[in-house]
Amino acid sequence: MSGEYQMHKTIGKCFRSKTDDFNGMIRIYGSPYMYRVTNGIPEKGAMLEVIDFSSTELFVTVNNYLFESDVNYIDNP
Repeated sequence: MSGEYQMHKTIGKCFRSKTDDFNGMIRIYGSPYMYRVTNGIPEKGAMLEVIDFSSTELFVTVNNYLFESDVNYIDNP
C-alpha cells in the first residue's frame, strides 16, 4: 500500500488532542503521523479533524462539533 493512499484514508478522521500544541503525533491504522493544526486554537481535549495532508504531515482543524461516538473517531493512546 502506498504512503499517499494511506494518508488519503486519514482525511475525515478525528481524535482528541493530548496537548495545546499546534504540532503533534497521532497513530492511525498503526502508523505514526505528524500533524499540524491549521485552523482553530488547539486546547488539550479539543476534537481535531484531518482535512488534508502533505508528503510529511497531516493538516487538522479544530472541530468540537464531533464526538467520540463518530464512526471516524480514532483513539489516541
